[in-house]
Amino acid sequence: MRCRTLLLIAAGCSLLLPSRAQELDIDRLFEDRNLAPVAQMLAKGEYELCGRICEAAIQRGMKATEWRLIRVQALMHQGQEETARDEVQLAIKTFPENLELLMLQHENAQRLGRQDIADQALAAVNAAAKARQPKDRSAQDWVSLGQAALALGADAQKVIEQYFKVAQKKDPKLENAYLAEGHLALTKEDDARAADVFRAGLKAHGETARLRAGLAQAFASSDREKQMENITRALELNPVLAEPHLMQAEMLIGAEKFMEAEAAIQKVLDVQENCPEAWALRATVAHLSAAGEAKVKAAREQGLERWARNPQVDHILGRVISRAYRFAEGQAHQRQALAFEPGFLPAKVQLCHDLLRLGEEEEAWKLAAEIREQDGYNIQAHNIGLLEKEMNGYVTKSYDDFILKMPKRDWPIYGERALALLREAKSVLCPKYGLELKRPVMVEFFGAQQDFAIRTFGSLGGQGLLGVCFGTVITMNSPGSLAHGRNNWESTLWHEFCHVVTLTLTRNKMPRWLSEGISVHEESLQNPAWGMKMNAQFRQMILEDEAITPVGQLTSAFLNAKDEDHLMFAYFQSSQVVAWLLERFGPESLQRILSDLATGKRINEALAAHTADIGKLEKEFEAHLKEQALKQFGALADWEKPGPEELNPLDRDSLATYRAKHPSNLPATRQYAELMMQEEKWEEALKTAEQLILLVPEDTGSESGYQIKATALRKLERKEEELQVLRHIATHESSALPVFLRLIEEDRNRKDWASLQTLARQALALNPFLRTPQQALAEAAEAQGQTEEAMAAYRRVLLLDPAGAAQTHYRLAKLLITQDRALAKKHLLDALLLAPRFREGHEMLRNWTP
Repeated sequence: MRCRTLLLIAAGCSLLLPSRAQELDIDRLFEDRNLAPVAQMLAKGEYELCGRICEAAIQRGMKATEWRLIRVQALMHQGQEETARDEVQLAIKTFPENLELLMLQHENAQRLGRQDIADQALAAVNAAAKARQPKDRSAQDWVSLGQAALALGADAQKVIEQYFKVAQKKDPKLENAYLAEGHLALTKEDDARAADVFRAGLKAHGETARLRAGLAQAFASSDREKQMENITRALELNPVLAEPHLMQAEMLIGAEKFMEAEAAIQKVLDVQENCPEAWALRATVAHLSAAGEAKVKAAREQGLERWARNPQVDHILGRVISRAYRFAEGQAHQRQALAFEPGFLPAKVQLCHDLLRLGEEEEAWKLAAEIREQDGYNIQAHNIGLLEKEMNGYVTKSYDDFILKMPKRDWPIYGERALALLREAKSVLCPKYGLELKRPVMVEFFGAQQDFAIRTFGSLGGQGLLGVCFGTVITMNSPGSLAHGRNNWESTLWHEFCHVVTLTLTRNKMPRWLSEGISVHEESLQNPAWGMKMNAQFRQMILEDEAITPVGQLTSAFLNAKDEDHLMFAYFQSSQVVAWLLERFGPESLQRILSDLATGKRINEALAAHTADIGKLEKEFEAHLKEQALKQFGALADWEKPGPEELNPLDRDSLATYRAKHPSNLPATRQYAELMMQEEKWEEALKTAEQLILLVPEDTGSESGYQIKATALRKLERKEEELQVLRHIATHESSALPVFLRLIEEDRNRKDWASLQTLARQALALNPFLRTPQQALAEAAEAQGQTEEAMAAYRRVLLLDPAGAAQTHYRLAKLLITQDRALAKKHLLDALLLAPRFREGHEMLRNWTP
């Protein structure tokens, strides 16, 4: 029988693995010379055959330790932990001082939940280490000792320097030295360091699936494209390695591609039928896809079958659920993981984030402090500590309906406006969707983008995002920080509060596309200049680039966006779907869809129940969106781009000739307008701008015919006509700050107080820290007898413009004289203190009556 087994192994090597068989010496299969190719077989995922070869070699009496090491690793890769336990115990009897074997025993014992065996292994490592001089240790010995030191609670930074770096220096090509340091960095949330370590390993050792998988994990929170590239490369090197398949499954779950996620999970279970991580993800799929509590329970129990108190199962289940904004359910699983193992750090870190997103900040701060005390290297816990210190200096304003937190300098500038806008949004949106909020909504503004990122994501990143809603918690970048002057913070706040309504209404059980689509749509209803409109970029993506995502897969458009343009198109398409559903099926249909989602029904089922079959719906919407692009944006224009053989865009004569033949060609007309502006031929530029407006009257953006026309009119000193064009732009754009400021200057001179007030508010919705619109708002309100608003604006000016404080104090004194004479006199005296020769102030003081 034994002879037959050996023959089968040899046959398997030659038939199944012809390329590997060329490296293996089949005639002397079990000699030590074959250890290197057998190890390569292990790295390529040929676990079963590799394990059988090692088993036979051991039976043949091969003495090299590597046969035992590879055998145990092959068994563990297949999930055969009990067999691996017995094998490693036998191997240690033969090699009692082999540190790598002892740490394999420790790892195996942890997977089985056998802390007693794990402790014995660590004690044996300690004894073996004492018996060997440091100079006699191999690079792998240093790695094993470092792993043991970590298991015993040693400082992570010291372990890196005193063990892993020593191993890398002793043998720069040792893969395990880089894997150990890289995965340690990952456990501490130090993704940047992890990425550097894995890259160094790839450079020193060469391509391996495990190093690529580690690098993919390091990019998981920062660069989805690089993560996917490394997952793909890892699977090319080892098609059955569990880690990349598990990462792929998580990405697919996030994109709500549950069937594809199941397929990725099954690839792991085909090799390791009792893999706890895979079963945890399967339970997550069942939970998020509303497959039924019985399936969730069955998958979770399967994950706990090998070790009934394995904290990893609930931790993974809760972490992935939380990524779907189901924070209350997610934190319950983290608490269960900590009930199994109170010191399990990953669950503590995730619970801390869940608590922050649920608004339970006090408990979160305490937990973060506990994590820092337990692990001084954990990056996220360290960052949360810094955030807590920063937020301790924030202003907190608590009301029955809202709790607002922001830096001290921010509250007097825009705090009251934020509160008023939130209350207006609540009065409009809550009745509309039939929601009664039962707890105050927490809204936090952050003066530094890094603080916003840590509070929102748990780590640095998220550049470009202005606000995020978690349910009844909103986090916002201060309008005076990130991208101020380019993005409308008021429309963003309205958008995020709409998320509060829809997420609360559905118990956070709605797909991202629907949540974003409703919020963008509600922006446009509140203010036509808000929201997202069809533009040339979106038109091209619809009609030329085939960028429309089927409605049933629309959430994936957010997670798999190629670039910023595609991400913005995902928002736009989602809002268009919502607008079309409302027009086609009515608001009651949308309400019923939201109600179904709250009960756990999947979105495509809810759509089919209250609108139409998803396939029919997708076809009808795609046709509708294409019609919108054709008929409602540049319908009179010829959008065909001339080829280089037809047109030289830098040659005036070539452009003129082409345009004479194609008077409606938009690209050529735009190129001609640009050329005329470059040559400062303003009359011709004006004429061309008029043609652009005729071709695309809907476009009021920064490159539109209106903008070119305004520039040309200014250069031609035709001021009244220029202002008329600018006013048209101002009524259609919410982020045209230069336009607002130009009109503010003119309206102040003209004393057109009503228009000045409107424009000042538009500018302040972009950046409330600008002095000019605050001053304009104050003057307009004062001139119209709006005393309270005028005083509030002058107080803001006082903070923003200390150099002009004397005049502002004087204005406040005049406004207060009939309301609070004592305070009015204080402002008057402050004005004279700052400007002792201030004539109007002295005159007011001379005329002062007690």
